[in-house]
This record gives sequence, structure tokens and C-alpha cells, in this order.
Amino acid sequence: MLPSVVAVVAYAALVCASPVNVKIQKATVNGVYDASTGVDKFLGLKYATALRFRRATATTYSKAATIDATSFGVACPQIKGTNALAVDYGIYGTDEDCTVLDVYRPHTIPKGKLLPVMVWLHGGALTQGAASHYPGEEMVRESSKIGLPVITVIINYRLSAWGFLGGKEAAANGALNLGLYDQKSALQWVQDNISAFGGDKKKVTVFGQSSGAMSIAYHMLDVNTKLFRGAILESGTTTSVPAIAPELYQGNYDALVGIVGCPTGPKSFECLRTKDWELIYNATNQMFGQPTVYGSRPWGVSIDGEIIPASPSVRTAQGKIAKIPFITGNVNDEGTIFVKPQTVETSADVLSFLERDYLNRGATFFKNLASIIKLEVFYPNIPALGSPFGTGDTTFFGKQFKRAAAIYGDIHFQYARRNFLDMSVSKGIKSWSYIFNQVTPGTNAWQGVFHTAEIPYVFMKFTPADGTIYTLSQQMLSYWVSFAHNLDPNYHKNPKWDRYSQGRKNIVFTAAKTSMVPDDFRKLGIE
Repeated sequence: MLPSVVAVVAYAALVCASPVNVKIQKATVNGVYDASTGVDKFLGLKYATALRFRRATATTYSKAATIDATSFGVACPQIKGTNALAVDYGIYGTDEDCTVLDVYRPHTIPKGKLLPVMVWLHGGALTQGAASHYPGEEMVRESSKIGLPVITVIINYRLSAWGFLGGKEAAANGALNLGLYDQKSALQWVQDNISAFGGDKKKVTVFGQSSGAMSIAYHMLDVNTKLFRGAILESGTTTSVPAIAPELYQGNYDALVGIVGCPTGPKSFECLRTKDWELIYNATNQMFGQPTVYGSRPWGVSIDGEIIPASPSVRTAQGKIAKIPFITGNVNDEGTIFVKPQTVETSADVLSFLERDYLNRGATFFKNLASIIKLEVFYPNIPALGSPFGTGDTTFFGKQFKRAAAIYGDIHFQYARRNFLDMSVSKGIKSWSYIFNQVTPGTNAWQGVFHTAEIPYVFMKFTPADGTIYTLSQQMLSYWVSFAHNLDPNYHKNPKWDRYSQGRKNIVFTAAKTSMVPDDFRKLGIE
């Protein structure tokens, strides 16, 4: 009898894998070398210890310690079952003390040579995601193959109410933006420890998507940061989503307190800290499931006076951003997967959908008559002009689904990208811009080139059997790792990618042909 497929795969994994170790602060870290990829993996490493609603404390390693880094760490508590990709991020468990990271490196590093490091911050609206979902080994393998080897570091950070609690009580107790402080702790861990893995702490590039990209941009508000020297922002910048005063989240804080059964007032915070974590977990899911009551973003980034010293939009306009070279870009149809419900039939439905993003945040944009008139003028109810773009008069769902998707994509992503780039040009910061416009086989027609579509290309999730899709993935990876090496994405086998200051152009990624074009995509509605 032939062995089962599972047994064959398990046996192959055992044959290809062997132990490997490094020393961190004299502790021994045991990882796994995968001979099939030529990559060493160190998984589930603690970079800090996280206590509920407290800033994490950095991990220290005893010289006598032996650290098992052979399997993925737990995910952070998060919203369940609502992500567009239907991903179960908790397959390796879930725990509040979830500040872990994974390191992938080439098995062979020339003696005395330190490699550039790429640190990934995942997206997920600050409510979902886990390091284990983004294995970096194929990036490392391909980067080595083309002679530009890198080390990848993939991090967890706290999410949802655990990482982004708002309200005056959270502010008074130093509990704002804990997820951002986790990220900062992870980046400091890289500075302190990555040389043990063969990485160069002076050549760290952070890259991330959506809320991960926005987080990177927030860290760039520290004009003197030394935690990274380059950034790649995939679908997100400082102005994609408003960062607001913590008191504007008070209604949602009070709601959480009430649902879990804590008293209101000064004692509520310590009560939240001691409640069973599943009570809070269930409460956050209950709140997230009622966007008409709590908004579609019940937890988010607050102006805390430290990581977010003031309004990011104001600081961006003032050019108070670290002068760090960066790449930023968007997919073609950023808004499609965000339109909920999809049965958007009328202009009133469109406004109601857009307002949910700003509910309880004191925003009045969509209640202002002049702004509503502008929406009507620049976004007429013509399906052929809506997103997914280039799909003609097909409406897919409600009659104004495509219109809502176009507006949402422009407000949160296309405008934010161009605004950030304009700032960079005015301040002489080296920057490059892209639009990803490749439909991936198997994508639903209504999604178009949807938010997150570029991630599997960057992470080399395709095989040579995928033909031009695989070739595009190789191309994007080579741009990304070239940037990590040289602070310039250009790679000799690829089409030339001009800086944004050289004519304000995008590189447009497609499997058929990647080329430079003027950055006029969605310009009419935005300006």
C-alpha cells in the first residue's frame, strides 16, 4: 500500500530538515535548516513579554538558556472569521503574551559578511494577522539565487483592543498604541540581536502592507529614528486612516467596559486588566460585528504624544518625516473588498457606508453638503467608472457597489500615496512609486486587483508552473531586495524604475509588461 500524502510530506520534511543554532547574548537558540530551500528558520522567538494593557518589556536571555525556535509562535488575540481572505491566524494557538518573531536566513553566509535585513509588519486593520502566515523562506531563497541575499524577520504585534485601546483611561495608564510600541520593541530587538544571525543592523529595511505599512509610516514620524534605514509601504501611509485624540474612542471604551461587566469610571481600567481574557475576546468580536453602532474601526491609532506626537496628516504636510528613502504603492482596486454590505443601491447607501469608517471619530466630511456635491460631481453613478476598474457596466452586487469601492480606494489609499510622495519630493527624500495591476488567476471578478493582491508576489508564493505570474513575482522580489541592499530598487535585469521626483511616474506591475507611466491614476477624483 502506498503511504498517504500527509505521511510522504512529513517524511520529506524530516529528511530535508536538520538542527541549526546561534548564540544570542550567550543563550543557545535552536532552529531548523531546510536543505530543500537552503534556508535556516528560527521561529517563535520572544522579543518581549506582553502583559495586558501594559507596554511590553524586552526579553533578556540567560547564558545558560536553550531556546527552542523550531516551531511557530502563538498569534495575538484578534477578531475572528471576518477577514476577506478567510484565514485562520490562530492555527498555532492564541495567547495575550504573543510578542514573538521569526527569522529566516541563508544557510551559508560568507564569513565576516553581514546581510541586509528586511522586517515585515503584517496588515489586517490592526485587528488581525500573525507572523506565521507570512513565511519568509522563499524570499530568502530567491534573494540568494540572484546574488542579493537578505535575512527576513516577520513579527507579531498586539491587535484589536489589546493593542489599540482608546479612551481617557487608556491614555492615563499608558495603554495607547501598544501594538506600535510592540513593533518598536521588535525593531530594537533586531538592532540588538540580528548580528548573531548574520544580519547587518545598519541595513534594516522595514516593509509592510495596509495597517502594517501605515504603522511604518507612523514610525517615520520620528525624524531621528535609527531603527531602520529604508521603508517599503504597500497600500498605506501616514494619512490612510486618521489618527485621532484618544478621547474620541471613549464611547467604544465605555462599551467594552460595559459588555465585560466592569464598573465605569476610574476603576474600569484595572477591572479590564483582570477580567478573563475570553470575556474581552468575545466582547471585541461582538463590537466588531456591529459597525453601525461602533464603526468599522472600533480600535485604532491615537495621538499619544510619543510615537504619534501630533496629527500625522499635519506632520506630513509640514514635512516632519524621517528622511529615509522609501517605496510606496497601491493595487489597482484598493476598495473592492471593503464595501460592506455589498448591496449598495443608492447614494444614501454610499454615504452610510463611508460614514461607518469615521463613526464615533468626530468627522463631519460626509455630512457637509459641499463635500457631498463634490462626490456627486467627481464620482458619478456610472458603473463603468467604478471599481474594479475596466469591467464596464457590470455592477456585480448593488447598483452603486463599484462607485463605493472607487471612492473608498481613493480616500484611503490613492490619495494617501500621492500625498506622501508629494511631501517626499518637496523635502528631497528619495522615493519610488508603483501600481500593482495584475489579476491573479482564481480571483473573483468583483474583487479586481484587490487590496493584498501583491503580497503573494512579494513573498514568492508561486512556482515556475505559473508562467508569467511567477516571472512577475521574481521581478518584484528583485526590486524589493535590491532596495534593501542599495536603497534603490533598480536591478539590472528589470525595467528601469525612475524616482518619483523624475517626472512623477509610477511603475505599473503586470505579467504582460512592467513599465513606467505618468502618475495620473485616479487623479481626477482625488484632486
